[in-house]
Amino acid sequence: MLERREVLAGLAALAVAGRSWAQPWPAKPIRLILNFPPGGPTDVVSRYLAQKLSPLLGQPVVVDNRSGGAGAVGILAAANSAPDGYTFLYTATTGLVQVPLITKDASFDPLRSIVPVVGIGTTPIALLAHESLPASDFPGFVEWARKQKGGVDIGGGGPIIQIATAVLSRETGLKLIYVAYRGTAPVVQAALGGEIKAFFSTPSPMITELMKTGRLKALGVTSAQPSRLVPGAEPIARHVPGYEQDLTYALFAPTGIPPSVAERVAAAVLQVLSGPGESERFLEFGLSLNPLPAAEVSRIAARDAETIRKTLETTPVKFGE
Repeated sequence: MLERREVLAGLAALAVAGRSWAQPWPAKPIRLILNFPPGGPTDVVSRYLAQKLSPLLGQPVVVDNRSGGAGAVGILAAANSAPDGYTFLYTATTGLVQVPLITKDASFDPLRSIVPVVGIGTTPIALLAHESLPASDFPGFVEWARKQKGGVDIGGGGPIIQIATAVLSRETGLKLIYVAYRGTAPVVQAALGGEIKAFFSTPSPMITELMKTGRLKALGVTSAQPSRLVPGAEPIARHVPGYEQDLTYALFAPTGIPPSVAERVAAAVLQVLSGPGESERFLEFGLSLNPLPAAEVSRIAARDAETIRKTLETTPVKFGE
């Protein structure tokens, strides 16, 4: 009799599990991992997306800030999560590409360990300076930097910024010394506190406000053309030919996510982005909207990986130092 009761209990448990598995998605809150700390431009965008997606998907979308390792910690956390449609990642394609550079982990393939769901927007990198720096544009910065016998510290967060600094140093002959920070907010505070005079960052509402008050100024941008995201800054490429880079931000998920779930989330994101006034709103956040299908995001990630590989062949960069 005991054995029969145990068998029935086991069958009942399987039945409950089956009903749970058969529940339509989403049946619980959804986690949106951001691989940088609160306060930066990516944090603003991810929280706005979470707020807008929650009613469309019928479940709370909760932002989970997983900073560390120049963004690698959050990306690896997403890649190692269950591909059940309850974990997503907001980051740039270059963020994925930089993980092997930081971790030396051969098991992480940026083009296969995680998959794109939908592209959201693009942004250049801006070269910014504290108000006390005696230059107001890129040629003026170069002239000032040449006079600094000990070189110039350039703040930034992540290998992509480290590479950008090294390439600019190589192309201009300036002694630029990369100083690592954990994100936009810390590097801005370092500049305001006098730790550094100049830094690279993507645009953000905080930076825009500090530029309006005159505490920060933009010396140039890495886009091929002037960007509305950094008013008044001219492309560095006008003075350093070929020095161009736009970052593509997208929503990603662990490899193996059900296609139907990925498609539904992509459709919800596109619904948010196509709303009235959203283009201007995202510009205020520091992002130029550029919705893209998953396949195009994959192509951009592959292009970025190849570009960085070729750059590192000719640019001396030692990560983690």
